[in-house]
Amino acid sequence: MVNTQSELMLKAQALMKQKDELEAEIRSQQDDLQSQKVGMNDQLVDSSGFPRSDIDLVVVRTARSNIIRLKNDLKAVMLQIEEALHAVHAEALEEKQKREAEKKKEQELAGTVSVESSSAGLNAVTDEAELERSLPPFARVNAVAPDSPAKEAGLVQGDRIVVFGTVNANTPSTLPALSAHVQARENKPIVVKVLRSDSTELVSLVLVPKQGWGGRGLLGCHIVPA
Repeated sequence: MVNTQSELMLKAQALMKQKDELEAEIRSQQDDLQSQKVGMNDQLVDSSGFPRSDIDLVVVRTARSNIIRLKNDLKAVMLQIEEALHAVHAEALEEKQKREAEKKKEQELAGTVSVESSSAGLNAVTDEAELERSLPPFARVNAVAPDSPAKEAGLVQGDRIVVFGTVNANTPSTLPALSAHVQARENKPIVVKVLRSDSTELVSLVLVPKQGWGGRGLLGCHIVPA
């Protein structure tokens, strides 16, 4: 069964809601840990090897177990969001191309245009590039950390993001979608296209989200709405 674009969007929105609920539950479990003044890796026994008497071990162990489970669930949902948003984008592009093909056919039948086979091939190649050039920026790079994946990719403060992998201005919930895309593409390249300064030409970059670069997050940059 082929899903319509509206059905795909509803699925993506439902997954976004599920993501928010999981994140809220993770925060709640983390609050339980903080109430005991311990984290995920603190020792639960004292220096003599006995269970600590200053904390509620049941609360701590339950919270830790729940956090691990919820984070695994969240990772799975992030991947589903990535797939759903990609499907929405692909469906939107297919619909656009279908409308353009129908319009072109009508024009040809009416004798208003003459299309040669070579130009048709060129149009097919340039469709995606033209679509990207017509898109407005949906986000802006507000800061870039030194030695970060973002810095390594060439992102600079002030860059206006037009395309971030499968995410663009036509994607529902752009910034949550960007976040989901980053999580799903850890250690994998993402093509990012930005407008820089006053230029109208897109700058294409390759960004690889990763941990262990020496700072927080997978990118090392702060992205805000355009």
